[in-house]
Amino acid sequence: MNDNVKKQSKYNIFTIMCRLYKVAFKECPVRMLVYSLVLFANGVIQIAITYGTELFYDNVSLGARERTISSAIMFSFLFLMAAILVSHILNGCDNYLGTSVHVVLIGKFEERMHKKVVKLDPLLFEDTKFLDDINKAFQGSGVSGCTYVLEAFMVIMLSQVPYMILMSIYLYKLSPVLAFCIFLIFVPVAISQYIRIQVFEKLEDETASCRRKYDYYTECVAGREYFKETRMLGAYNYFSRLIGETIKKINDKAWKCYGKMARLEILMRFITLAGYVGVILLLVYYVINGRIGVGAFAAVFSSIAVMFDMIESALGQQLGGVFETIGMVTNYVKFLDMEEMQGEEAVVDYSGGIQLHNVSFSYKGSEKMAVKNVSLTVRSGETLAIVGENGAGKSTLVKLLIGLYRPDEGEVYIGQSNTGNTKMQCYQDKISGVFQNYQKYKMTLKDNVVISAFEGQESDKVNRTLKNVGIDINGEEYPEGLDTILSTEFGGTDISGGQWQRVAIARGMYKEHEVIVLDEPTSAIDPIEEYALYNKFKEMSKDKTAILVTHRMGSCKIADHIIVMDEGQIIEEGTHEDLMNKNGKYKEMYVAQAQWYA
Repeated sequence: MNDNVKKQSKYNIFTIMCRLYKVAFKECPVRMLVYSLVLFANGVIQIAITYGTELFYDNVSLGARERTISSAIMFSFLFLMAAILVSHILNGCDNYLGTSVHVVLIGKFEERMHKKVVKLDPLLFEDTKFLDDINKAFQGSGVSGCTYVLEAFMVIMLSQVPYMILMSIYLYKLSPVLAFCIFLIFVPVAISQYIRIQVFEKLEDETASCRRKYDYYTECVAGREYFKETRMLGAYNYFSRLIGETIKKINDKAWKCYGKMARLEILMRFITLAGYVGVILLLVYYVINGRIGVGAFAAVFSSIAVMFDMIESALGQQLGGVFETIGMVTNYVKFLDMEEMQGEEAVVDYSGGIQLHNVSFSYKGSEKMAVKNVSLTVRSGETLAIVGENGAGKSTLVKLLIGLYRPDEGEVYIGQSNTGNTKMQCYQDKISGVFQNYQKYKMTLKDNVVISAFEGQESDKVNRTLKNVGIDINGEEYPEGLDTILSTEFGGTDISGGQWQRVAIARGMYKEHEVIVLDEPTSAIDPIEEYALYNKFKEMSKDKTAILVTHRMGSCKIADHIIVMDEGQIIEEGTHEDLMNKNGKYKEMYVAQAQWYA
């Protein structure tokens, strides 16, 4: 069996449904069990109604001939009414439990996505195909994905299929020909639905990239972070054109699929109608020739409409909807099956510092080495500054230093733990960071700070941290103090870029850490405040390992150790004084920037 066949067998509709059912049962076992039993009972009770109808009509027919109301008539009537009453009760329970299960499961499938993402290799996020995979997976995890497919499939398999099987047995006992006619109706419809799943799986794959672009272009037009610049630059028309082009690409592909499905749907309805008419005519023939009684005729005649409506609902609407959506759900399941970063549990001792031994690294699809044969020791408690021109490999080196990326060649040790075979969580729990492209979370000031270490949050610690970075919680910018929402979008207030950067710095410093990365942490702060903050950094990072990535050469003075990178290699290293005396690249960059400020 080749790999493609194995993959197809692994991700067929039944295995996927079993996976979803297992997840749902784990999340709400009692509800799922009761819901499953109610669905099954709802299918079975329909046969009881059919049998009760036959019994009642036969007894009434006999009573009409004898001109008397017998106990048999009353019994069959009460039986039929009881079955109908139970059916209505089960329908009510079905609706309630279906809604209840739906509400519970909303978010649970996405939650598994979130838990999966943090276990994957961060390097995957540099791959556009992976980003498309994530997009497709989240599409499948949504309300219109997993929950819809699971509920529809449960209705089909636990209610409609049992009913059809029992109804087929009932018809077979009346006449094997009747049962055979029903079976023949299923075959072409099943074929059409198989084609449906293939078509829509292909549609999902072909439009994933377009949907991701559409989401981005829409954000550029309507997103709060983009609208000002978009309007100021007059770029609205440009993005509108891109949105229109993207929608057209998606719609062109979608219309082809829906056109093909429409033709199949028409064919299915003709087959269903032909089968319905054929069975009715056969029933009339049988009752005229005395092969079945009046009661059987009435029971089948009244049930046949229900049965064909169920077939149409199951195969045309529910199963059709399942097949339209199953492509997205398959992508979701495939994403959950992605290989996670492997590693062993270990207690990381940060006192041993960080060591790189002949480390090289390149990004997927690139022939150029981003970091080339780098050896470096960062002692515990020291501040390391990394400088260099754009594209020199600074950011990549930092990601290797903190274990976010694993090297292609060489080894990285945090203490005695090799990042190549240690679980990322083991050493990243004590690593924090302040980045130039920080996030502006639309939450309270306090939440923006404690998000890095939410459990065990301490208000006194929050206040101290904010004070250390120059934030006055009693100032005009924060009318509600720590409870001030940092977004007018949610009824709060907007703060300046400099204040936001202080919040980001506080966020990074609040987390209990042994190693902290400072990536251009003061780009939006004026020089005087910057000087004060760097001195505060030095004080707050005492006995901590700090890695500073900066283009502001003056900030390197707080560093104990400076490295200069060029084309993925370390070309100079030492203290500020050492490097200034070497008259090399560092001095050239420092003097050039000093002259600019002068």
